[in-house]
Amino acid sequence: MARVTYYGMIGVIGIVIMLVTGCGGTPMFIQRALGQDVAAQRKMQGEEWCPKISVFTVSPLTIQCGGQVALEIAATSATPGQLSYTWDIEGQTFETGQRAVWKTPTGKTIGEPERVYTVRGIVSDGQCSVTKSAEVTVLCNSALDVTVHFEFGKANLDATAKTRLDEIGQKLQQHPTQTVLIEGHTDYIGSEPANKRLGQQRAETVKAYLVKTWSITPDRIITRSFGEEQPVALNASSEGRAKNRRAEVFRVILTTK
Repeated sequence: MARVTYYGMIGVIGIVIMLVTGCGGTPMFIQRALGQDVAAQRKMQGEEWCPKISVFTVSPLTIQCGGQVALEIAATSATPGQLSYTWDIEGQTFETGQRAVWKTPTGKTIGEPERVYTVRGIVSDGQCSVTKSAEVTVLCNSALDVTVHFEFGKANLDATAKTRLDEIGQKLQQHPTQTVLIEGHTDYIGSEPANKRLGQQRAETVKAYLVKTWSITPDRIITRSFGEEQPVALNASSEGRAKNRRAEVFRVILTTK
């Protein structure tokens, strides 16, 4: 009798909703509420009517930022009707069906050298929903969006460069396990060996500033020089050469095998 009464009440509620909203359909939030009620009632009655997830794949579980993660989910149901498939990642929900591709955040978006995201697959028959989740670690061996420039033939820092490096110093203090790589570059004027040395001096100057000003442990900072090998602009103009005289700061993830 209790079961009849319960579903009778559901029917009455449905009629009231139709009278209020018209025949255009039940609002989504009411549908979900009713679905939760029915699911709770089924659970109390011991009836295993909810869908059962048969396939759940999230690959890879560790990826570089900006990479793509393949998602797949499938389920079976004891009751007739179409199943809906939804994915939820850190509060962002999207319906793409059983298969989807998640493009992970870029280095500028993630803001951290490493972050773990919870990926949830959700299956619903309209009345009962089931979920399964996996954790994806996103690593960012990427530029910290900081480049400092130098005068021709010099390796000293100006006020603008120091201001940019202060941003890095603060981040390194906030994340004591983070390691950075500093790459020194030059324009093409001068001999290749001399430019290689100058590029290394520029990288070392940046490192020395972070160590002295922000008390960063020296072994957290790696330096190397590319000299004139990796220009970002044409060396034919003075503007291009100025852009090439630079040091770039990267975050790196060090792993041991």
